[in-house]
Amino acid sequence: MTAHSTAAGPARGAAPSTPKVAMPAPPALGMAVEAVEPPAGLSSAERPASPRAAGAPTRGTLLTADRIITLGRGRTRARAMVIRGSRVVWVGDDEANAPPYRSRLDLDGCVIGPAFVDAHAHLTMSGLSLCGLDLSGVSSGEELLRAVATYAGQHTGRVIWGHGLDPYRFPDALPDPDALSRAAPGQAVYLSRVDGHAGLIDRTTLAAAPLARAEGIEFSDAGPTGVIRREANHVVRRWSVGAMSEVELAEARRTATRQAASLGIASVHEMGGPDIMGLSDFDAWVTGQWPVEVVPYWSSLEIDVPLERELRHVGGDVLLDGSLGAHTAALLAPYADAPAVSGHLEYDDETLTRWFLDATRAGLQTGVHAVGDAALSQVVRCWRAVADHLDAHGHEDAIPRGRHRIEHAEVVTPTLLDDIADLGLLISAQPGTEARWGGAGGMYGARLGPDRAAWTNPFRALADRGISIAFGSDATVFPMDPWGIIHAAEHHPEPRHSVGRMEAVSMSTLGGRTAARQDRFAGIVRAGMRADLAVFEGDPYAADDPRGARCVLTVVHGRVSHGDAPLPPAPGN
Repeated sequence: MTAHSTAAGPARGAAPSTPKVAMPAPPALGMAVEAVEPPAGLSSAERPASPRAAGAPTRGTLLTADRIITLGRGRTRARAMVIRGSRVVWVGDDEANAPPYRSRLDLDGCVIGPAFVDAHAHLTMSGLSLCGLDLSGVSSGEELLRAVATYAGQHTGRVIWGHGLDPYRFPDALPDPDALSRAAPGQAVYLSRVDGHAGLIDRTTLAAAPLARAEGIEFSDAGPTGVIRREANHVVRRWSVGAMSEVELAEARRTATRQAASLGIASVHEMGGPDIMGLSDFDAWVTGQWPVEVVPYWSSLEIDVPLERELRHVGGDVLLDGSLGAHTAALLAPYADAPAVSGHLEYDDETLTRWFLDATRAGLQTGVHAVGDAALSQVVRCWRAVADHLDAHGHEDAIPRGRHRIEHAEVVTPTLLDDIADLGLLISAQPGTEARWGGAGGMYGARLGPDRAAWTNPFRALADRGISIAFGSDATVFPMDPWGIIHAAEHHPEPRHSVGRMEAVSMSTLGGRTAARQDRFAGIVRAGMRADLAVFEGDPYAADDPRGARCVLTVVHGRVSHGDAPLPPAPGN
């Protein structure tokens, strides 16, 4: 990769019955739900207008590469492009046709593509995991105690925050609270299950956290086992965060965003909320300056919080149910390995329907966490009730225009997919779940049995029904890893549910922009679109296995967030 400056001038240059809820006639709907930032710059990559004729100054940077992946309609073959400010102003195959530029960057042996979007992540938690105790490689209770003791001997903070605990892989029992306290004397221990929907705590945390009235503490004949779920897990997470210093939290945020930039990610949809990291952390994301774009979602039914911050979306990870691993995802039939359990819905239909309607009136996009088929059925019922009401008052297209999101949607049926497509809802999916838990011998098979497990995360069926799909990591459940996500979507354990390489790339780029209602000005490489780019050594778009591809440059809004180029630096880089 080489870069050098060139003087400007000489160079030249795309169902079930609906709930009955009494609802008054809606007023005029709120703000427009489409993307509000229009594309700037030139309108066509095919016939670039003269910058001089338009009165534009002679500036900008020419980038050349072995190949440019545009993802846009029309021009798909390109080897050169010009960035001016935050925008792409020209894309073509022959740099002799480029508009004037001031500097150039020759990326020999590299491919340029649209930067990735991680459409579902928990950035502060991810940063805490990167800076804290990583349990992803721990596979027994004995090994877990050693990891906690080693970490405690090296760190003096009040709370040991561990993440990645996966008891499904343990041949032995989890340590009890007293054993954890002996491993970390004088410190509180909170170890989050890999999916974030359960945790393991020590005796110190049991005594110090405000758990007296919390539901979800597991007991045995000997007392609390240390396992916490649902409300108890939320309480301990909030308490643990409150025990940390702002210095620790700020470092976690910086660590997570820098890691995202290093992977070719330009935008992350941050799933915050009162039961995740709290309002102060959410506000840090809203007001802060980061090397990547952060789109913060407030995972609560509180509409005032996003409106007061002039955001255009509410919810995101509002929990309608839990997770399959923790036996808390809501299923229409009991778990195969726990016949007395079928999970639990967190809200009644009336509450959810009213929230959907209120958000739609306010012009807000909504997002809900729905893993099991019972939770997805509730989403369909409630949106049908809203649709019937809006249709009766002349707002037939309000729901599809809103790009309302369902996060996860892991346990589905063909009928549910038809309903989701008919309503115009969008799916935010995490292919990493299939790579880790899918297949007949995986956790999905154990929890669901073979018939239901054969219909988890059916990406091909979603796409074939015209449902918009955005891919994400759910970090910290899985690491941010765009090429790993793409590989997982290509290699679904049930081959009929796989998608092709470039389909998966689009779902990891333009799909995320569509989910955030930004697709009018970002997500593809075309003149007039935002300069959000990722540059990789070699050509992972064509490689047999793209995992591990090295990102050498990430550009966000025309600024360098990772790597080196003759462009302004992004904040925090």
